[in-house]
Amino acid sequence: MPTGKLEQNETDSKRQLLIPDNWDAPPEPGQTEMAAYYSDSPAMEPIGNDNFKVKLEELKDQLQTALELEHSTIPPYLCALYSIKAGTNLMAVEIIKSVVLEEMLHMIMVANLLNSVGGSPQIGEKELDKKNKFIPAYPTSLPGNVDPTLVVGLEPFSKHSIKTFWKIEHPLGGYQLPVQIDTDGITYPSIGAFYEALVHNLKELEAVAQKKGKTIFTGKKEKQVGPEHYYGSGGKLFTVENLEDALNVIKEIVGQGEGTLGSIFTEPFRDGNEDYLIFGSDVEDFAHYFRFKEVYYGRFYATTDSAHKKSKNKGLPTGEEFAVDWDAVYNMKPNIKMKDVAKGPLYDKMVDFNKTYSALLDNINAACNGNPAILQEGIMLMYQLKYKAVELMNIPIGDGYMAGPSFEYITTKK
Repeated sequence: MPTGKLEQNETDSKRQLLIPDNWDAPPEPGQTEMAAYYSDSPAMEPIGNDNFKVKLEELKDQLQTALELEHSTIPPYLCALYSIKAGTNLMAVEIIKSVVLEEMLHMIMVANLLNSVGGSPQIGEKELDKKNKFIPAYPTSLPGNVDPTLVVGLEPFSKHSIKTFWKIEHPLGGYQLPVQIDTDGITYPSIGAFYEALVHNLKELEAVAQKKGKTIFTGKKEKQVGPEHYYGSGGKLFTVENLEDALNVIKEIVGQGEGTLGSIFTEPFRDGNEDYLIFGSDVEDFAHYFRFKEVYYGRFYATTDSAHKKSKNKGLPTGEEFAVDWDAVYNMKPNIKMKDVAKGPLYDKMVDFNKTYSALLDNINAACNGNPAILQEGIMLMYQLKYKAVELMNIPIGDGYMAGPSFEYITTKK
């Protein structure tokens, strides 16, 4: 398979473009979409016996970053969801809720993947290390140097927030900018590009291990969360024992988020079908990218719609309309922090919300570190989170704004 090439950017001597040879090509006939997607694009330096252990630790760090990346989208999505007033925007509520559930599932699957290679997921507890936080300080760029130009904040439901969400989930494909390398390290144009590099590293390290009759998948399976422990919706939950399992996990994550290299609709690959540059033929439901576009435009995708921007529908939904009331929203002050609020009843409610959210993260952390059965206890915390957030959003704080959740970690450990 092609390994890619480095080209110097003429406009900036400090920046280089990391361009896989096949970055703008659809799958070859007979090749699966994911096989094309997971072609060998450069990510790490060549791996030898002398640096194998170092590269394996780098892989674990990359997986921890993936965990933080998946989590970083949840507070913004929840703020938009909680800010919608009860009884309104019913379809938007269902769409955003479905995305949140899938993002939480993605967190657990990434934790399983990290456990499978002998790592230990750190969820929430990294807040105790001031230099290495798990919850980003919103507004923020995405973890892992994914599209550093995109700023994500805690905001109420609006056209602006929904447009930001679809930018978060923007597909990797022929119309994306290539991966870039600059003086600050590698940056990725999309979440899909980040996972593409992760897949490359997994394959490369496992190939080196296999040559020695070994494997990188040496973690204890009992530390992973299995389907028997997770009863929520949001898709399939995979445990990981080998490279094939690992690729299936990432395929599920990328497919649900932005689609894979195929079509948004279920259809066989056809040579020349340009939709396959972006979306996956095996995605059972629309990817997050499309669902947010449906909310933004207030209508569903029709089965005749194309995902391609040059199609008759320009990649936009043209199906049945549904009601979206952008005014039926609590006007939460964006990116509110506890330090912005004087000590008193409101401050206490913000602390209470953050303690509940921190307890939820601690619950997931315990579940993903050898106590998977405890995950069910987090369901009640999720219900509490909603009611405490809405309670905050009903408190006026001046200038036409309402209070809201700040998603700051408060240790719940004794």
